[in-house]
Amino acid sequence: MNGAAELVEDIVGCDVIADRGYDSNEFRKELEGNNNTAVIPGRRNRNEEIVYDKEVYKKRGLIERICGKLKENRRLTVRYEKSDINFLGFIFSVCPQSNRFCGQTLCNGKK
Repeated sequence: MNGAAELVEDIVGCDVIADRGYDSNEFRKELEGNNNTAVIPGRRNRNEEIVYDKEVYKKRGLIERICGKLKENRRLTVRYEKSDINFLGFIFSVCPQSNRFCGQTLCNGKK
């Protein structure tokens, strides 16, 4: 099992969004084995074209920006807030875009 497969081995029935670096037949089969949908564009040197949901893939950029904003804040790594609810409140106040994901699942109701 490669590193990418280890990251998603516990994820079942979801859309897995990744960049071209994770495009391999082996990784796609691993995702399908867990009833996941691979939202990964094919590498440019692939012989066959890979079909993926481009609208779902656009969410990857938003997620990357949210993670970048959260990393900029030293307060997160030090974790001044002791309770989980205050910590989560800080995350949502730093990154208002993340509120869109609150209450939603990335699985889109798939089981």
